[in-house]
Amino acid sequence: MSGLAHYFEDEGLATVIVALIREHIVSMRPPRALWVPFELGRPIGAPGDAGLQRRVLQAALDLLDRDAAKPLLVDYDEEAPYAAGDPDWRSPEGLDSSSALAEAASLLPIWQRACKRSGRSTVGLSGLQPLAAVEFIERFHDDEPMPNPKGMAPVSRARFAIDDIKAFYMEAAVANGGHPSTLQLNDWLWRETRVGRLLLDFQHRALRSPDKNLNVIAGSLVPAERTTAFNAGNR
Repeated sequence: MSGLAHYFEDEGLATVIVALIREHIVSMRPPRALWVPFELGRPIGAPGDAGLQRRVLQAALDLLDRDAAKPLLVDYDEEAPYAAGDPDWRSPEGLDSSSALAEAASLLPIWQRACKRSGRSTVGLSGLQPLAAVEFIERFHDDEPMPNPKGMAPVSRARFAIDDIKAFYMEAAVANGGHPSTLQLNDWLWRETRVGRLLLDFQHRALRSPDKNLNVIAGSLVPAERTTAFNAGNR
């Protein structure tokens, strides 16, 4: 984005970047940038906090009134209110832990309640329903994998199925409300669920597969710190 900002400015279009990684801005020196101390993926703050999001956007737009003869970098001085997590949030309870698929099935009504509460869902990239997505990943490396519907290569569908599974779990996690931090949500998914273990195992096998297409997608399936912890536990 910093590179694009330079091109746009050369054509006479004023730009402002809301930046999450300060080192990149310092290195690329775009004309105007607002650095925010938020989690990756949340450049204007926590989901659902319209007040914070407006304040961030206003601070960014205010930079357009500043002289940018030299690169302008301003630090946003408001911390993310949910960075420390929500002490009152509780992960879904009573899930069937006998298998990843059974766990997902017991989570399904909780997710459906969450979707009804929010009026939306991001699940659906793979074209599979949540339980089918879990089964697709669970059987992917079997001698008899789940049949792959037409319209998408198996590796691509696996990549999107994993995105759908993660969205399915994260959406269900807030069915009862609350403002859990990303750390809280990730700790629950990767440490406490059977599906988290399934996805970690899939990545582990994909990295070591002779299929180069699987090798390519493997690195983006699981957060790096979770991969490191999983590998350490399997030595």
